[in-house]
Amino acid sequence: MCFPQRFLLLALTALPLVSIGCSTSRQHLAQRDSSTTRIRQAEPSPGTVASPESCEVPEVLTVAFRDDEADEVTGDLVDSAIQLAVPVEVGGFAMGESGLTLEAIERLALANNPAIQQAIAASARAGGIRTQVGLKPNPTIGYFGEEIGNDGAGGLHGAFVSQTFVRGDKLAWNRQVHGHDVNAMNWQIETQRQRVLTDIRLAFYDALAAQKRLQLARDFRSVAKEGVTVSDERVNAKIGTRPDVLQSEIQLNEVDLSIQQAEFELSAALNELAALAGVPDLGTTALIGDLDVAVNARDAETEFAQIVAMSPQLAAAQARVDRARANIQRQQVQPIPNVTANLGAGGDDGTGNAFANVQLSLPVPVHNKNQGNIRAAQAEYCAATQNVQRIRQSIRRDLAQVMREYNIAQATVQQYENSILPKADETLKLMQEARDAGEFDFLRVLTARRAYFDANLKYVAAMGRLAQANAKIDGLLLTGGLSNVVTYSVGDDLRGQALSGQ
Repeated sequence: MCFPQRFLLLALTALPLVSIGCSTSRQHLAQRDSSTTRIRQAEPSPGTVASPESCEVPEVLTVAFRDDEADEVTGDLVDSAIQLAVPVEVGGFAMGESGLTLEAIERLALANNPAIQQAIAASARAGGIRTQVGLKPNPTIGYFGEEIGNDGAGGLHGAFVSQTFVRGDKLAWNRQVHGHDVNAMNWQIETQRQRVLTDIRLAFYDALAAQKRLQLARDFRSVAKEGVTVSDERVNAKIGTRPDVLQSEIQLNEVDLSIQQAEFELSAALNELAALAGVPDLGTTALIGDLDVAVNARDAETEFAQIVAMSPQLAAAQARVDRARANIQRQQVQPIPNVTANLGAGGDDGTGNAFANVQLSLPVPVHNKNQGNIRAAQAEYCAATQNVQRIRQSIRRDLAQVMREYNIAQATVQQYENSILPKADETLKLMQEARDAGEFDFLRVLTARRAYFDANLKYVAAMGRLAQANAKIDGLLLTGGLSNVVTYSVGDDLRGQALSGQ
């Protein structure tokens, strides 16, 4: 038999060994899965968030993931990213004929805000890395030739297949570690969504307050213009003076200035809303809403407990604690050596005899027992637990500031509703009646009108601040829908570490 034919026959004989190696690997994983506890990646559940008090390292647990779990998670995330990546026009929402509602803008923002789409893409990347770090190593096939030309003979020729068997469930632990990354990134998506919603509500109430101030100024302008007309008539009737006319005109000019300022403020607030919603502009459609939100008594400690229980930001931090804990356990199994098996078959050209070759090898953990990575993982766990505490304290600090804004705005609104506005309204009516009866001079009437107008403007401003404070608390104090960008920069280093066996 000539040399090329013999080699082809030997190669065809060795190729089935590849499938034998893969089948053996699958049997090994099936046995491992049947003897270990199977834990699926938990869905985000904001109801419980732990608050570690120390950096104690837990005992080692044995867990394993199914090979198809990460693919399912990644596929869902990629599909979501594709769905949300399609821009949605303003006209695609039921805004009504008379204006644009807060709910419509929120839907618009959730569909178009680029920061949310970045967070979804980052989560999809984490899912892809989770899949990669758990993949089994590929088998290796090859040809070998030895003693070629020795004593004129063709030498030894054959084919071989080599397979590395990863021991210690390192690949399953890799998925466990990165599974917590996926969980954390899913919570980051929820965090980013809440940031966007809170920003939308803050900008909406700002725009709504400007719209109400604009309407108030326009309504009061007719009163101010009537004052100018009345003062002119009084001068013509020889019962008024030129200063009365000038004062009336000054008041009208101030109202016109208030209208102009409110128009600028409304335009800026609408542009901010459009930017947060991810669209070029919202047009000139009026906003539909009410600043007179339901005001309930809020207790700082009760609000803090609710925010801590529901905060996706804190849940993401807790997921990183779980990740660090799993990484400690992953690094502790790293010293378990992998086994590399080689199986070959060939023939001796000189004798015509066939032969087989079997080799098994594994590194001996004498010098490198992964002690450095274990210590680094323990330090990472300590830092992650302290980060949870830092976020809790940050929530308490931010809540104290927002509660101050809320209490001041609430007291202001109540004072205006219960006392200031009724008195201002009554004073204006009495002044106008007294003016018509000739009891007060015109200047005092102008002063009463100005006080009435200013009181209403301050009341609208206070209502806006109260609505925004409510939005911050209801939004779990999360803001920055465009300034906070979620990224995932972790690679598949654990896979290389697991395959190296060192």
